[in-house]
Amino acid sequence: MHTLIQVFILSLFVFTTNCIAVEQCRQSVKLGLVADWPPLTYFRHDEAQGLDIEIAKMVFNSIDICVNYVRLPSSARALEQMEKGYIDVAVMVSYTEERAKYGYFSRPYRNEKMRLFSYLEPQPISSLNELLDEGKTIGLSIGSFYGQELIQLANSKRYQNQLVQISSAERRAEMLVKKRVDFIVDDLITGLYMMKSKGYEKIKPWPYVVHDNQVHFFIRKSQASKKILDSVNNAIESLQPKIDLLVASFVHRQLTHINSSLSLDVSLR
Repeated sequence: MHTLIQVFILSLFVFTTNCIAVEQCRQSVKLGLVADWPPLTYFRHDEAQGLDIEIAKMVFNSIDICVNYVRLPSSARALEQMEKGYIDVAVMVSYTEERAKYGYFSRPYRNEKMRLFSYLEPQPISSLNELLDEGKTIGLSIGSFYGQELIQLANSKRYQNQLVQISSAERRAEMLVKKRVDFIVDDLITGLYMMKSKGYEKIKPWPYVVHDNQVHFFIRKSQASKKILDSVNNAIESLQPKIDLLVASFVHRQLTHINSSLSLDVSLR
């Protein structure tokens, strides 16, 4: 009997806690994330994790909005699903005029540094054309924005077969390891993570700046989303020092045990 009472009290506590948690959220949003882009966005045991997910939790918890995470295979699919109204928010989105037709961009919350990674020894180059003119191939994320240089190259019939669209970060690294592509372009944090956690220490980042830009939350346009945008912007502004510290800790974690002779610009802002 005593055990039954304990079970009842425990059940009541869990139920009450859940009710309180629900009541604390003034509304909820569906956040779409690329499921395989560690350590930025990924799932582990069906739980959304990663740097940008931690930032999202920090921001949305501070404004009492609950987040339901939607698994997506690529950046392109995230924007697709938003256009159809299946998700409300996406993370680490670069600004483009085309994307701005479908949603609101929050104020930026961190910098993104896109770099080349390869088994080839890093060399100074003045443009990506130099590599492509040598017959080299470059693996890219489907639907990601890499700046005007790669847009122009992708629109050139001459180079289209050398720019290989690959869905996930891990798949891009595998393609490079198997030498099916000569280079990949990825966020510097992701590239460092692959070097460390996957044992791909022979992969080297090249110093050439493919694209540096700021990333944002991208919020679907709706009657209610303007208020959400204002709240998110205010939260980012007040939380920015904490966000910068979180980004710094992720970068430091990836740099640990990696060749100290590497010269990398990992400044946050």
